[in-house]
Amino acid sequence: METLESSKQLDLLHKHMIQNNLPVQKSDSFDKQCFLLEQYIGEDIFQSTHKKMKTVNILSGVFALPVLLVIIVAYIYTRWIDRKVDIVGLFVDNPILYIIPAVLIVVTLILALFYYSLRKKLYDRIYPELKGKLKINAE
Repeated sequence: METLESSKQLDLLHKHMIQNNLPVQKSDSFDKQCFLLEQYIGEDIFQSTHKKMKTVNILSGVFALPVLLVIIVAYIYTRWIDRKVDIVGLFVDNPILYIIPAVLIVVTLILALFYYSLRKKLYDRIYPELKGKLKINAE
């Protein structure tokens, strides 16, 4: 959900809370406000999906970091330490240097797709269901 859209939706939630005198704490964060409203109705679908999404995002960074580090080290080594090194030849001669990063890149891409699907589910399906349960009709 884009920042402007989440801001509009947060305003909508706040208006609904005020109009219906809901005993729910106000939050400046759209996601946190959804957590609080969901707790009010006794559910945790939005929050558990958000937690999964956050975990997948962190994991994708963890898997991408070693690839980035290999690239940085190779660049620094060939640029400032030993300019005569054939970095492409080094990688071609040592399959482990390109197989492991390739696997990590594939895992990172899979995690990115999973993150996207969780995000889409959260904001396109779970949030509208939450609004329906709270009887919020206005878009």
